[in-house]
Amino acid sequence: MKFGSQLKETIYPEWQAAYLDYDGLKKKLRKAEKDRPFTEKDETEFVEMLDSNLEKVYAFHKEKMEEIRRNTDEAVETAASQIPSHDSVEEMGRIQGHINEIADDINRLSRFSRLNYTGFLKIVKKHDRHTNYVLRPMFMVRLNQCPFWNEDNDALLIKLSELFSKIRDGGRTMSFQPASELRDAMEVRVDGRRTVVKRFFVQSENVLELKTYILRHLPVLVYRDASKQQANIDPPISSLYFDDADFDSYNSRVETALGSQIIRLRWYGSAKGNSSIAFERRTLAEENRGELKDRFVIKDKYIAGFLKGEQIFIEKTAKKMRKMAGKSEEEVQKFEQLVHQVQDTVMSQQMQPVLRTFYKRTAFQIPGDNSVRMALDTDLCFIREDSNMFPNDNVVRRGENDWRRPDVDTNFPFQKLKDGEISRAPFATFEIKLDLGNNEKEPDWVTELQDIGILEEAFEFSKFVHGIAVIFDSRVSLLPYWLAQIDDDDTKQLPVLPSQSPSVVKGSHSHKEVRVHMEYPEPSERTSLLRNNQPSSSVPKKVITPLRVEPKVFFANERTYFSWMSFGTLLSTFSIALFNAGDTVGKVSGIVYTLVSLSTLIYGMGLYYRRRELIRARAAGPYDDVMGPTVICFALLFAVGLNAYLKFTVKGPSLFYL
Repeated sequence: MKFGSQLKETIYPEWQAAYLDYDGLKKKLRKAEKDRPFTEKDETEFVEMLDSNLEKVYAFHKEKMEEIRRNTDEAVETAASQIPSHDSVEEMGRIQGHINEIADDINRLSRFSRLNYTGFLKIVKKHDRHTNYVLRPMFMVRLNQCPFWNEDNDALLIKLSELFSKIRDGGRTMSFQPASELRDAMEVRVDGRRTVVKRFFVQSENVLELKTYILRHLPVLVYRDASKQQANIDPPISSLYFDDADFDSYNSRVETALGSQIIRLRWYGSAKGNSSIAFERRTLAEENRGELKDRFVIKDKYIAGFLKGEQIFIEKTAKKMRKMAGKSEEEVQKFEQLVHQVQDTVMSQQMQPVLRTFYKRTAFQIPGDNSVRMALDTDLCFIREDSNMFPNDNVVRRGENDWRRPDVDTNFPFQKLKDGEISRAPFATFEIKLDLGNNEKEPDWVTELQDIGILEEAFEFSKFVHGIAVIFDSRVSLLPYWLAQIDDDDTKQLPVLPSQSPSVVKGSHSHKEVRVHMEYPEPSERTSLLRNNQPSSSVPKKVITPLRVEPKVFFANERTYFSWMSFGTLLSTFSIALFNAGDTVGKVSGIVYTLVSLSTLIYGMGLYYRRRELIRARAAGPYDDVMGPTVICFALLFAVGLNAYLKFTVKGPSLFYL
């Protein structure tokens, strides 16, 4: 389904005027799509219309959020004054219904934001594809200035959570579960304990530094291949995900719909002849239960038949289980039920393999201790697996009797795959899992790890969702939020002048990230920029943005501090020796040198702490200090000059000589 049709079917009628005018913007681009000249006037009109739509959506979102916050505060006051009395069942029901309406409005506004966010990205992409102007880099900066798509609702959701807790015994079912929506680490509570899961992006150049940091606290788990008896700390892992032609599994997971399921095959090393391939079903459960996982192990040779409905694998495995010691009939029946459910789901929903993820995982954990677990995934790749799935795509990627494409196994970096068949992520992913008591805090070193500047939070990141979004971007109607944080295209586009033909800057294959920061001009400025042909007319202005701090910056600050301490300590040693062993001139000069050395030590320490706080705050500066070193140099020059003057003017011992 095209996005325009999707938008019309999913809008809320009472909010219709506030949505992005996607059809109107498409009409502006039809002139370029029909190979007619798209002039600077056309570009100006399109950009102004796009900006007007962005302002409209942002203004409506702000107004609606203020309304929701007011209603929430009123509900808090009403609940505090009336709920404790329980005088009227009717009044309790009215309060409960009002809170449910607030919660539903938050859900609706979230869907409104997500749909408009996707629409803006798609229309800008269409613009850049059909015109000679590159708008996306500038528009992404403008989109960040109107963050309707990235609202921080923590405080609001906490209030709602407290309200729901107060009236939960009222008997009515809640339509909103706020705890699952908090934009923080995913947290699952079971039997008085909680499992905290945090996900991050890691740039390739920081991977080694991250590993060495973790190794100071946790050992790396060694994987041993059962067939080759080879030890490996970062074994290759492949996952094969299933979905239908409408991407129902993908869409439900993007919307974090409760009960949404992901079905996948997962294995270590090569798939050929592998007898330990896991068939997994992952279900998004209700509040505080996270994701439920069901799995069974299957051999490579049975998978193709299993997907076609054959029962041989089920029958053989059940028969084998009944012969095993310690296996009860209840366990066998539970296994058969699970396998039948997975098979029926795949066949009834016409699911087939659509996406494969490949990565190398380094796991860190103290054996037998689940309190802190960490996993670092590198060399992440997303590969197309669909075959004859869409009417307008007749590419055969898998044979009739193949459950996976045979040209892809563990041959990273898969150089034989064509463009459009693979997307190589320019980042690594990192996951922290903590098993904590109810009031137990995170270990200090784990907190410090998150603050040193090599991790970028990736809340609710999913390899399945990301892979579908980047491989099938023209076929899906919704996109995940984190695509605004990263850009994994091998081709990076930079803005060009209206008078110039579009130029493309090729990204290197070293997977290093390219970030472009620009200031989006105001509408009045933009009109004049687009009409002028001078190079100086449309070059974006530089924007000062928060610095991305590398760990080596902290180390550089420490090295500078040690240099000042070394100099001050050496000078103080010299001054004390001069004072103790010298004559009158030596004692006076020693006192002056001591004052200079103490000033140096105090200055060096103050400089270190000031810079450390600036780095931690990711401030733009200032980091330099011209005055301090200059003053110390002049003080040292004065001490040397005074020493020389006294040496030539004082003839011998005097009253100063004790």
